[in-house]
Amino acid sequence: LAGALLRVYLLGDKSIWLDEAFSIALSQRSLDDLLRLTVLADTHPPLYYILLKYWLLLGQSEGAVRLLSALFSTAAIPAVYLLASTLYEDRNAGLLGAVILAFSPFQIWYAQEARMYAMLTFFVLVSAYFLIRALRGNQTKHWAAYTVATALALYTDNGAIWYVVAVALFFLLSRKRFPGRVKKWLLSQGAVLLLYAPWLPSLVRQTQQVTESFWLLPPSFQTVLGAFLDFNSFNFPWIALSVLYMTLVFVLAAIVPDDGWQRRLAIMWLFVPLVVSLLLSLRQPIFLSRNLITASLGYYLLVLDTIRKFDSPRATVVLLAPLLLMNIVSIGTNAWAEEKADWRLLAEQVAHSAAGRDEGLILFVPSYAELPFAYYFRQYGVSVETQGYPEDELLLHPDPQEVENLEDLLADQPVVWLVLRDVETVDPEWEVKAWLDSNGYVRGAEFSGEEISALTYVRWDVVEDGPRATAPRGAPATAGEDLDETFSTFVPFVPGEEFIPPSPTPPTVHVIAPGDTLWVIARRYGTTVEAIMEANEISSPNRLRVGQELLIP
Repeated sequence: LAGALLRVYLLGDKSIWLDEAFSIALSQRSLDDLLRLTVLADTHPPLYYILLKYWLLLGQSEGAVRLLSALFSTAAIPAVYLLASTLYEDRNAGLLGAVILAFSPFQIWYAQEARMYAMLTFFVLVSAYFLIRALRGNQTKHWAAYTVATALALYTDNGAIWYVVAVALFFLLSRKRFPGRVKKWLLSQGAVLLLYAPWLPSLVRQTQQVTESFWLLPPSFQTVLGAFLDFNSFNFPWIALSVLYMTLVFVLAAIVPDDGWQRRLAIMWLFVPLVVSLLLSLRQPIFLSRNLITASLGYYLLVLDTIRKFDSPRATVVLLAPLLLMNIVSIGTNAWAEEKADWRLLAEQVAHSAAGRDEGLILFVPSYAELPFAYYFRQYGVSVETQGYPEDELLLHPDPQEVENLEDLLADQPVVWLVLRDVETVDPEWEVKAWLDSNGYVRGAEFSGEEISALTYVRWDVVEDGPRATAPRGAPATAGEDLDETFSTFVPFVPGEEFIPPSPTPPTVHVIAPGDTLWVIARRYGTTVEAIMEANEISSPNRLRVGQELLIP
């Protein structure tokens, strides 16, 4: 019950973000298109999207869309209870496992996202439960149930592959403990492969797309440590305490005597996915904690195994209480302090600015920025043309158009709303903004939020009738700020009136520290990335070095 309440608390509070908007847009297509576009535009199998397609019939609000994940994550709590109870033949072990999973901020975070990770967690736990039942009793029905649950996990997310590899290696190394099981294990593996075979050609094609181009950077020590921190207590603010607790768990797991096979399973379940993902990242980086959510289950089992070896209620309290306290802090931090890109507010601002207009263009850089924007913008009924750069978003436009020439696209537009997210990925030289700035467009207003922004440009000859640059009445404030502060207003030059330039403000000097980006620096000082680049003659926002001094205009 506690786990369920934590998973639905503030379920619809945060804005839908990019990946969730992708899930929704894909699930709204016809079944044929859904399967085709999953291969063309995604790196995941289709089962979650298919279920979400029919789930959306119940409602499409943020909370309604995310409820599917919350239910799967809640169902994972009794699933881990059954798994741990069967694994150790001890009901108390099941209760301990259920407590750890119920209060895991990592699991709660992905229980509140319209993505497939909570569903994957549930199917993997069910698969492991029936595997343990099959290894203990060698009954055909348990092998069959393990086969079906494993196939469902594989059709949910490719991260299930790491789990399959981990438990396969575990069985091969531990087969002497389970005599007479090899034949049925081989049959079950063959049945899993047979059930998964229809998707294998699509997996190969998706893999080729990833190896050709993917957005992740090569993993570092910090990346790997970050994955462990996520598993232990996602977004816990005092990292040293989390590292200390994990170190204690690993040290106790290494030194406390153990002659059972359960700890070997937990260790392999945790480390095999991490090692395989790291090795594959030597060719193409794919290491990401959410893609390794199955490995987190191995960590929870290792914590459980370490605690129960002491066979003492006092030791249980001493070892479990710090984890629960850290997790409660993290759950609160994630609920009240962690923000996602506020596409809800950005779409509201643009809709207010575009209200009553039948001309103009909303331009998205890059094109996939239109996905979360469209989720909110369509409710306002504003009929303004949209265009992605360098081409339209495939999921939203049946006939995606490519931008071949900015002048042909923008020259006749009286107003252009430029919606930006991760501009460096497709427009590192800021060509779109540079064209608007140098071709008679005056910037009327700017919305700047976490990772996203929208710039309003009005052509000089219609500037007197330009879009409104004030916030809509009753709009919610962001991050404790009034919208008048968030929504910066620029006063355009009107022909025939005397122009009095503002008094110059002396610039501030900022010394770049590790982890700084122009986006972070611009937000800190209340300026823009472009202004900093222009003041310091920076050609690319990625070419920064630690210790470099920047003039902040």
